[in-house]
Amino acid sequence: MSGHHGHAAGPMPYTRARHLLHPLRGLILSPTALARRLDLPPDAAVLEIGPGPGYFSVEIARAIPEGTLWLLDIQPEMLAMAQERLERSGIRNVRYVEGDALRLPLEAGSFDAAFLVAVLGELPDAAAGLSELHRVLRPGGLLSVTEQVGDPDARPLHEVRRLLESAGYTVERTFGRGRTFTVNARR
Repeated sequence: MSGHHGHAAGPMPYTRARHLLHPLRGLILSPTALARRLDLPPDAAVLEIGPGPGYFSVEIARAIPEGTLWLLDIQPEMLAMAQERLERSGIRNVRYVEGDALRLPLEAGSFDAAFLVAVLGELPDAAAGLSELHRVLRPGGLLSVTEQVGDPDARPLHEVRRLLESAGYTVERTFGRGRTFTVNARR
């Protein structure tokens, strides 16, 4: 059993990405609320896996004015969409990396924090993805996993906690309830 829920998971096609910018998404979890949950130091090096069109990226990049936000997506079209949105917002402290979350083309121990929003369930192998993130986070680094109601690939809270713990993280704090939540864990 691979743990998938009756359909093939995979990244959302970029052709369907525009609806991810819908303002009603903010009622589920606003980018500002996520930035507060991450509580990043201003000079942090942060990795966002699967940013889509950059819905959360603008706020997170603003939260680290002396730091750098790295966006990694397997679809170059998604990165282009996110880049266009961030540049329109006047944001410059961002790097764009095309790559696979299961084989991150990034140095070990190079990030203070990493976050995923509605992405864990899209990874063909969540455990492998979490262990790759473990590799690129510095010791004590933050990994934040958010799942949202309405995402067909969303994993339940108990499963996210179990995956994090078995990948060697210490779960520190959980925000939200029901099917929309954020779990913060330390490497």
